[in-house]
Amino acid sequence: MSYGRAWSMLLVVALLTPLGIMALGGAWGEWDLGGIKERVGFVPNGMRESAGGAEKSPFKDYAVPGLENGIWRERLGTIIAAFVGAGATALAAYALARTAKHGGIS
Repeated sequence: MSYGRAWSMLLVVALLTPLGIMALGGAWGEWDLGGIKERVGFVPNGMRESAGGAEKSPFKDYAVPGLENGIWRERLGTIIAAFVGAGATALAAYALARTAKHGGIS
């Protein structure tokens, strides 16, 4: 498969990410601490201790600051998060492959 085709497929998947918001019952893994407790029966200490970090997120609940409440507020944030995550993953994979190719990893 060519790189162009792979990037095109990644683009399509990233643009489809708002479907998780529209999913009945919410997207898998997008639970707050109450949702974790409901599903698992308890909240792990590490999750409880780090839960305050989400309050500092620039896209809390995937909402883009400055956009009026509406259908695109969370969807646009989800698409941006998909591109940031995919980009970071691609960059890490590229760096790892380049390091391995040039003998940095044995």
